[in-house]
Amino acid sequence: YPRRVDPLTRRERDSRRSAAYEVEDRWSALLDNGGVLDFFGSRLTLPVQRRFGTIAAMQLYVDWVLTHPDVLQQFGALPPAIVRERAGQTRAHYDPASSTIAIPLESGWAARESVLLHEVAHHVMARDNAAWHGTSYTSAMLTVVNCALGPEAALVLRTGYEDAGIRTAP
Repeated sequence: YPRRVDPLTRRERDSRRSAAYEVEDRWSALLDNGGVLDFFGSRLTLPVQRRFGTIAAMQLYVDWVLTHPDVLQQFGALPPAIVRERAGQTRAHYDPASSTIAIPLESGWAARESVLLHEVAHHVMARDNAAWHGTSYTSAMLTVVNCALGPEAALVLRTGYEDAGIRTAP
């Protein structure tokens, strides 16, 4: 993809955002039920993704992911991320200026593991001036997924990205 830079943010333009969301929505639906998946002739066992009832539970989970030995090895020590409730109910959000993950709780759709891992991946790659859903993001997402959910879940997600034409780091 050609590098296009947004003149206001100095960050690469986010041309793969909708494709990344579509891939992650399908992947998340698989994690809602977990279980055995026929994956190109191989049988993989996917975990059932966690659902959270409180901001405090989400904060504990995010803290655990950010201090996971494999995350630390890949990205080094990271500043803590703060989880808070978001007033709007249509989307979750990461604010790099305050290292804050905002999650809408009222409707319940965002209080699940796949959404938190998506926002944690933004936190991990926020130091880069890369596109929010570009190669730095997919690399971070695959790392946190591998740590939190295991290599099978990461393999299925990586395959979804690649099938959608979204680059992933090796």
